[in-house]
Amino acid sequence: MGVSRRKSGFSTPRILLLSLSFVSLVLCVISATAHYLKWASGNRGQPVGWLLSMFFLLLAFSPPLRQIAASLKSLIKPKTAFFVFWILVFVVSHLWNFNTAPWNGNGLFDESGWDLWFLKSHIIGRPFQPVWPDHVPLARETLFHHYVWGFLRLFGYNILSYEAALFVIWCTTFIFTLLLVDLFFRSYIVTSLTALIFNFLPFAFIFTFAGYRYPMATALCVASVYFLHLGFKTASSFFLSLGGITAGLCLASAIPGKQYVLALLLFALLYAGLHWKTLKRNVKLSSVSLIVYGFAVAAAPILCYIVFNYHAYTYYESTFVRRFWQAMWGNPSPNDMRFYITQLWRCFFSNPAGDQRQFIPDALPIPLPYYAFLVPGLVLAVVKKRYEIAMLAAIPVVGAFVAGAATHRLLLPIPFWIILMAFTFAGLLKLKLRLGFEVYLWGAAAVILMLGLFPSIAYIYGKTKDPFSIYHFPQGEVATSRFLRNIVAGKEPSDPRLERDELKRDEGVPDAPYETFICPNLAYSILHLFLHDYGDQKILSFCGGSPMFVMTEQDIWRFNKKAIVDYVPSGKDLKLIWEGDPRDPKIGRIIGMFEPLRNLGTEQSISYSFAGRQWNFYVLNIGNKNIPQFQEGVQPLPDSLP
Repeated sequence: MGVSRRKSGFSTPRILLLSLSFVSLVLCVISATAHYLKWASGNRGQPVGWLLSMFFLLLAFSPPLRQIAASLKSLIKPKTAFFVFWILVFVVSHLWNFNTAPWNGNGLFDESGWDLWFLKSHIIGRPFQPVWPDHVPLARETLFHHYVWGFLRLFGYNILSYEAALFVIWCTTFIFTLLLVDLFFRSYIVTSLTALIFNFLPFAFIFTFAGYRYPMATALCVASVYFLHLGFKTASSFFLSLGGITAGLCLASAIPGKQYVLALLLFALLYAGLHWKTLKRNVKLSSVSLIVYGFAVAAAPILCYIVFNYHAYTYYESTFVRRFWQAMWGNPSPNDMRFYITQLWRCFFSNPAGDQRQFIPDALPIPLPYYAFLVPGLVLAVVKKRYEIAMLAAIPVVGAFVAGAATHRLLLPIPFWIILMAFTFAGLLKLKLRLGFEVYLWGAAAVILMLGLFPSIAYIYGKTKDPFSIYHFPQGEVATSRFLRNIVAGKEPSDPRLERDELKRDEGVPDAPYETFICPNLAYSILHLFLHDYGDQKILSFCGGSPMFVMTEQDIWRFNKKAIVDYVPSGKDLKLIWEGDPRDPKIGRIIGMFEPLRNLGTEQSISYSFAGRQWNFYVLNIGNKNIPQFQEGVQPLPDSLP
């Protein structure tokens, strides 16, 4: 029996597949090296080798088809229906009042606008890179962008497709959190309570549609923890490989992935120190090697980037660490240690907290009643030696503390906070007390749960009833961007609405007979995104690429004049657009500078209506034949407003 098992463990097909995986990994590393040393920039060997190395590794340990079929048949059981029910609850609840919710497809977070702009500028049509350093320089992991690109290609280049991609990430996190709770406790009651709290936690619910890259790391982190636990529990090399791969992808998906890797390393060291005598008997070296190799395979592109661009990759976080270190050693106010403590306190306990908590300034990340479950759960997790769960719940909080407690840095621990609460629920179920005391204890727990759950549901409901309830989903900026995008594309002015490919150039409309310069009032990244395929940098150079809201009149005029003087005629008319009413003093003074030259063009007022409000725009149209004379007239105008 032992000989046959060894033979099956090292069968020829498995050895061949593992060899192919290793060769593919070597190809990935060599191709990445050639790219960064500029021997063969942008070569395809890196992504091809990367994907093949993961594919061959999983294929090497995948169960036989007969076993897969048997596993699928075994899913026909009550527990599957139980999980399907909670998935449906998640889906239906997150579509609650969708038409009036801030994430109804008419709102987009400013940073999401830049992420999508980055996708169009650096991902689509460009060679694969795991990271593109931006102007910070901040390492922008591109796994998220490639993932979103798939949704855009399938469902259309529009905001709803983007939100669908974000929704799937959070739904995945929700599912694997429930799977972990079920794996740990095997209790429908505990899993149901966990699902209720997670599903209606305002922090998780509102951030589902926010658009950060960080939630992808959260989903991959929870999935990795689940696969690793399942792999060790069932002695499955396939799940151990999958756990290592998802850990590597977690590192490659977003900066918080580093915290998961740190937690794994600390847990491994702690476990080894506490169980050194029984370590060899309980944990096989081959299992650990398989996890490490899976991690290396999945993280190969990002690891190669780090080797050749270490300073760029660590620049952003090292800045936070340096400032925090200086505060620890007595940096004077306002950047002293009191600042960091105050920021963390405001993030968790102040209400309202303003921009300290983006998207949820008037709701706590963890409702106060839930601490009655969270704190005992933390103690129970440590007592039961689930150190990895405690670490993953705490390490991101420490990271957020060092970075000034920005809320989006606390997305990673959300599922692990929920799992810690599950430890408390499981502990309550196992208590062997007098019936009367048990009833009292569970009654108190139910009251505490309701004190946290009912206000959370009411908060979410209130937000879904008003599309303008969260100003980080600027509905007006999206409407303005859609309206102006259609003007630039050569369409007749009309009220803006969602279109299937609104983030792409409209191929069904002939090119406009004019070129456009625009001065928007508020729209920034979102307008850049909508105008990307039409040359956003040139169009918005009329206002220096920024909205008028953040600029002085002098700066607006300076950019207006420069854009016109530097303009190279292309044989088309020229359309100059300012958002706002000409009677507004700020716009009126600038438009008034063109008064001597208005005979060279025609004036026009255009507008659109959205959500019961009207947006106005002043337009100055310059015919192609008059453009040189118009430029000559602008040239001698003063460089500053009178």
